[in-house]
Amino acid sequence: MTDDFDRVGGSILATTAETISVEPTYRYDIAKSFIIGKDVLDIGCGEGEWTAALASSAKCVIGMDASEESVHYATAKHKGENISFVIGSSKHIPLPSSSVDVVICFQAHGTISSLESVLSEIKRVLRAEGVLIISTPTRCADAVNVDKTNFSQHEKVIEQYVIEKLGEFFAHLSLYDERIGLASEIDSQERFAEFILADAESLTTKAGMPPTYLLSVASDRPIGEVIASGFLSEGSPETILKQEVGGNAQWVEILMKDISHISGEVDALQRNNWMSQASITKILRRLIFARLLYALSRVRAFPARRRERFLKSAEKRDPMLLSRKVDQFCLNYYQVIGSNKAIEASRSAIFARSGMRVTAIVPNFNHARYLAQRLDSILSQTYPLIDILVLDDCSTDNSRSVIDSYVTRFPGRISAVYNTENSGNVFRQWQKGHSLAEGDLVWICESDDFCEPTFIERMISAFRDPSVMVAFGRIQFANSRGEYFAGLDHYREDSEPGIWDSRLTRPAAEWFRGGFGVKNVIANVGGSLWRRFEISDRVWEEARHYKIMGDWYLYAVIAGGGQIAYEPSAVSYFRIHESNTSGSSAQSKPEYYKEYAQLMTSLKKRWDIPDGTVQRFIEVCRSVSSGAGVQAEQFEKLVNYRELSEIPREHIHVLIGILGFSFGGGEIFPVHLANALRRQGIMVSILQIHDADDHNDVRSMLDPGIPVYLANAVRDMGIDNFIRSAGISVVHSHVANVEGFLLDRSRTSVPFISTLHGSYEAMGISTRRIARWSKKIDLFAYTADRNLRPFADLKIDQGKFLKVKNAMPVDNVAFPQTRTQLGISDDAVVFSLVARGAEGKGWMEAVRAYRLLRERRPDVPMAMLMVGEGPATEEAKRLATSDSTIHFLGFVKEIYGLYRMSDVALIPTRFPGESYPLCLIQALQVGVPCVSTDVGEIKAMSQIDGQQAGIVIKNDSDNDRFVTELSNAMEKILEKDVRGSFKEKAKLLGEAYDINALAGEYIVHYRSVLAKK
Repeated sequence: MTDDFDRVGGSILATTAETISVEPTYRYDIAKSFIIGKDVLDIGCGEGEWTAALASSAKCVIGMDASEESVHYATAKHKGENISFVIGSSKHIPLPSSSVDVVICFQAHGTISSLESVLSEIKRVLRAEGVLIISTPTRCADAVNVDKTNFSQHEKVIEQYVIEKLGEFFAHLSLYDERIGLASEIDSQERFAEFILADAESLTTKAGMPPTYLLSVASDRPIGEVIASGFLSEGSPETILKQEVGGNAQWVEILMKDISHISGEVDALQRNNWMSQASITKILRRLIFARLLYALSRVRAFPARRRERFLKSAEKRDPMLLSRKVDQFCLNYYQVIGSNKAIEASRSAIFARSGMRVTAIVPNFNHARYLAQRLDSILSQTYPLIDILVLDDCSTDNSRSVIDSYVTRFPGRISAVYNTENSGNVFRQWQKGHSLAEGDLVWICESDDFCEPTFIERMISAFRDPSVMVAFGRIQFANSRGEYFAGLDHYREDSEPGIWDSRLTRPAAEWFRGGFGVKNVIANVGGSLWRRFEISDRVWEEARHYKIMGDWYLYAVIAGGGQIAYEPSAVSYFRIHESNTSGSSAQSKPEYYKEYAQLMTSLKKRWDIPDGTVQRFIEVCRSVSSGAGVQAEQFEKLVNYRELSEIPREHIHVLIGILGFSFGGGEIFPVHLANALRRQGIMVSILQIHDADDHNDVRSMLDPGIPVYLANAVRDMGIDNFIRSAGISVVHSHVANVEGFLLDRSRTSVPFISTLHGSYEAMGISTRRIARWSKKIDLFAYTADRNLRPFADLKIDQGKFLKVKNAMPVDNVAFPQTRTQLGISDDAVVFSLVARGAEGKGWMEAVRAYRLLRERRPDVPMAMLMVGEGPATEEAKRLATSDSTIHFLGFVKEIYGLYRMSDVALIPTRFPGESYPLCLIQALQVGVPCVSTDVGEIKAMSQIDGQQAGIVIKNDSDNDRFVTELSNAMEKILEKDVRGSFKEKAKLLGEAYDINALAGEYIVHYRSVLAKK
């Protein structure tokens, strides 16, 4: 045994030769189901690893530890707007009463003897119906500072004592046993469970170990069942656990039985697969002999028994039957696995956690005979999160009765829409289905095609990469009877050799410079998925102008600046039959080849398509034309290489660089800019430097049609290679981290614009580094004069600097709560502060100034709404705990709605990097005057014709003077006439902050720097 110790989050783990204690993993895994969107206190947080893990799900997490050293370390290591650390003990928690929703206490080894006082303190800080999750030792030897004589070394006495004390403070308890070995396992006490430890080598068994800890979930509200989890092992790593739960089917044995069955089938296939080692001569001899035996089996002169023997001998020797055996094996495999409830439940749980839903759109016209197979192939998908929308385009066969029967049988999964008149164009149906879809992904399934049961399951993982916009699988031909026949493997290989046997993800620009620019490698739309986002009417109208190649055009538009993924294991079938809409008859008509030219013109305008790709594209087109009898001279006029090769690229691809999807003007503004650029037809992508602390509400602001490239993925590609392969025209950075990532690591000369939001000065970027970056940056856009301070000692051409405004899109979404619901009277003056909960944003100062104002003016009803999250927010909450007119609302999406029910915007910021606060823009856009600090461009922003749209106070570093001045300004604006005057000016100012107009200005700058390059 060693005495080495490793610090892991909330515990110090002793590493020994015999055992490694890893129990916190499973405890925190269980805790996660209780903390989503909640305020959480983690007692005994240590160095904060597990506290940080909780922050990804919780609204706000406070880690508390008695060790000052641990708290300082955790504070420095774990940064986030919803995470903070404090020094304290379980008997003296430095938080106000009723301040958290969940308390986690997994380091309760020393609390047994003082459990009553600990629970009393925890109960104080918990809100009504809050939840406590606590772990306590069941063995006296594991309990620290326990009077051993009182408990007589009896585990049950300790356990009973804990349960009794918890029952005194909480109405509902849920109890779980935790067993610790090489790993950890947690299971409910209420279910009978017998644990048998089995040695993997000897297959001998012994009785399972007793529980080591009692995990208790306590609350005054009923507690749902916790999903127990974990894996238990004792002794050597070869020892395994087999759990038999009384009363339930022994699903492990059933699973093993199914696996054994499949293994036997595979073994049989391997034994019969002698062809892989056989010579061509042997194969031919076997084939001839088998054909002779088949012929003999059909000779009526032989008795039936003899003919049957001939047939069996033929099948045994026929080398061509191997493919049939493989097909039959696959069919049996899916039947066996599909009927296994344990596998089905596990698979559903895994997929449900991914949360990505698929809408399958089935446009149908007179395909009644194929509809059942189409719908069955969707319903049998092993991926469960699929809803089905059938669109019938006035079919004249019995399609409607087939559709109605499926809607009746599967009302929760299938819905149908029947046109009253034929649409006349398949893309009208696609557009209609796309507009009605609700899933994250769209899957257009032509009604005469079908796919393998694992098609979506194999494809869905590609979309975990937020830069992937389109994915497609291995599309194969099938005849009218649904039987596979060859052709499309060669078709793909001919477009771009050597890439089709394994998964491949790459930027759309690279795909269209290669095989996708030669042939439509997504030969059938049902073999693809794409992200659901708004596709403009202009794009759909352009697609309708094509008779044959509209889908090819759509794939290029939908992929945009993102990536396309190919997954060869996802198999779908393109059925060829007599009534296919895209038959060979069109190939003899000039319009067919005009579409080729139209399609390549579109691709050339979008991407830099090499001449070699254009030539191969024309060669493919020429081979089709010659087969259809089109004269060479006529073809040259329809598809002319010289004309196509001279078409210049028109579309630009702008890469917006951000730190991450978190709160703050410098983070949110580029998201809105990217959305505005896309609305104006610009191809735009996001480069995200950090993705660990994403806030879902900020992430959801981004148009889903904009791909997001993560820095780690770009680093893996190679920065220069990424810029080139993604077809990036201009990089537009909004934080110094992007410059550091791109300019310090690459030799790229792509045009580069940097909008300065204050990160250079806030991050203390060295002059030498800025000078080096400046040589590669074509334009610096800045919003505040203070943004230029880092450049003061540098001799940079002043023509590189451009002062711009900030802007925001205005929405009309109402705030979800009214004044009445918040307990605020209609005649009250409402102040609103919207800011990150960061030091310098004025949270504490606002509370102090407001309370002074309330003391001076008790005659005026007033309230203060405080929006945001972070450490400073928590400090302000503690200061304001006794004032019911101060409302802490956390993160709020409906900022405009909030300001519309407010009277004054409060912006008491002294933040070092403050320049052009977006919250001020939002307030002005809805005509709300402000009380703010003279920082950055705030004074200029709130001024029109020399008059202010609010009160601007001095940026004073003396806290007491600053609070007094802030409170005095708030008192002045209490007067209705004063507010009314400011309000009129605010409305006029707000009209100047139009995000669409600003996006248009940036487009001019993009094209300007491109022209200079």
